[in-house]
Amino acid sequence: MKAEEAYKAELKQSDIDHHKPTAGAMVGHIIANLLIHTLKINQAKFFAKGQASLFLEQHADEWIRYEQNEFNRLNQILVNNGESIPTITDQFKEYTMLEEDGASKYKDGQDQLFALVKDFDTQILFITKAIALAQKEAWPELSANLIELLTWIKEQIRQSQNFLGHELREGLYTEEDDDDDDDF
Repeated sequence: MKAEEAYKAELKQSDIDHHKPTAGAMVGHIIANLLIHTLKINQAKFFAKGQASLFLEQHADEWIRYEQNEFNRLNQILVNNGESIPTITDQFKEYTMLEEDGASKYKDGQDQLFALVKDFDTQILFITKAIALAQKEAWPELSANLIELLTWIKEQIRQSQNFLGHELREGLYTEEDDDDDDDF
């Protein structure tokens, strides 16, 4: 099979998997979110001012390192199981649910940090859905990995919200925010 034909077949299967979500398809969203989130963390690390810059100086590199490691780990799990992974910019743009804005680097440091917290929270939606799908599909190594990622993200949310002086779920997604959460 020629490279172009193989890629077209991959895209067709990916479209099918995303319309009837599979664990692999959901992890494609997680992978894209992780990549975009590391870019956003890096931006905030360099441009946030005030107290938030001190917090980010202490945590940003660890967040980037952890998310990049997780990005690689999830890609490897998918490839080891014959799943396709996003590999080009267009796919990352299509699959991410995080929004980028170059102007955000000029926002208040606290606002930049809180935007990163909201992105962590957005990732939880995809991770919990992927865990349920991985368990349903009897994919234990994926489920275990995602549970570890979920635990780490919740810890980062708690630390950041404490720093910002927020209650744990203040300003974050709640079930009441979205009646139709099946549009993943």
